[in-house]
Amino acid sequence: MTAIRPRHVEIRAVTILCLAWGLVNFEIFGINFLLPFIKSDLNFSNTQIGMLVAIYWVPFALSGYMTGALTDKLGRRKQLLVAALLLFSVASVLSGLAGNFAALLAARLLMGLLEGPILPLAQSIVALESAETRRGLNIGIVSSVGSALLGSFAAPLLLVRLAEQFGWRSGFFAVVVPGLICAALAARFLREPAPSEPLSPDSALHESKGTLTLTTVLRSRNIWLCAFCACLFLAFTTIGVGFLPLLYVNVRHLSPDQMSQLMSVLGISSLILGIGLPALSDRIGRKPVAVIGTLLGTLCPLAAMYKGGTLPVLALMMFLGWAPGGTYSLFLSTIPSESVPPRAMSTAMGFILAASTLVGGFAGPTLAGWAADRWGLNAPMLLLVACSTAMSAASLALRETAPGRKSQASLLTAPA
Repeated sequence: MTAIRPRHVEIRAVTILCLAWGLVNFEIFGINFLLPFIKSDLNFSNTQIGMLVAIYWVPFALSGYMTGALTDKLGRRKQLLVAALLLFSVASVLSGLAGNFAALLAARLLMGLLEGPILPLAQSIVALESAETRRGLNIGIVSSVGSALLGSFAAPLLLVRLAEQFGWRSGFFAVVVPGLICAALAARFLREPAPSEPLSPDSALHESKGTLTLTTVLRSRNIWLCAFCACLFLAFTTIGVGFLPLLYVNVRHLSPDQMSQLMSVLGISSLILGIGLPALSDRIGRKPVAVIGTLLGTLCPLAAMYKGGTLPVLALMMFLGWAPGGTYSLFLSTIPSESVPPRAMSTAMGFILAASTLVGGFAGPTLAGWAADRWGLNAPMLLLVACSTAMSAASLALRETAPGRKSQASLLTAPA
């Protein structure tokens, strides 16, 4: 039986964790909006740009998985989260102090190591603190609202303005104080969640006693399917935010202000669809939302390449075409949390995050940068189309985990 938790505890956890992940996203993806300025100042090639975006995800993946496995053994999610937030805040200035490619690459490696644990910790906390009828919504809010408002909407507008007025280095100093404040809020108001044992479609996992190994967790079809889709999603995101600004400025010949406005649309899309699609999945099921949401992702790159209309029309196509952002929380957190017991939840999330960052975050931008140097900036857009289509196809094989949909299925199959 699932324990009943006070609603105010649930709301408080969602609010703090939403802010934490939003600040991390501001730092993670903020560099992409500064890349046109960094490339011009430090004379980087497209391949170096791709490597700069990609190398970050290697330590991010390793630290995310290792922290997830450690958390399932120790159960100290809150303490580890506060420590990660403190270190991330202090170290965020290092990228702005770099004077060459090697120094900036080293700074991004360190930031990946420090930021990797934050999302698995935050999502496992909110999954345990949420009522099952609101789990998809709450996880979607934590994944999407802060990251959309700060990482996708505010970051391009603020960082481009800072870079134009004070130089690109100033953009890396913006999250120090907010990050320290967020760490203090987490230390003061979050509690260590008490786990329960929700029913998952993979009941054999619940019959295992003690700590579940990754090999056992991977017996769940949903886990490796979610890992595959998360790999494609992160490739979609990192390629999109890394190369869409370059395409708009260098190929479409838009001004930096027009580019920043179009990129901020992605933040609005992530905010609205990042709440709406997970909430819809609580009602109609995780699987149909995943299939449709990922397929819509083909619109954004096709519009960026071929649409010759006005900026508002292009902005609308980008809004709809960034719908995969609303499905990421399903692949990373919601479906895995409903597919394994709580004692394996952080391990499953950490594995999916590690796989997605190593394959999607690292290989995706590297391949896109290589392709752009050889065939032009339309090549990364074609990779986005391929990622969206493959995600939608893989989502068809998922087992439904939404509690309401499982209950209806049980009633339909129960004997008279």
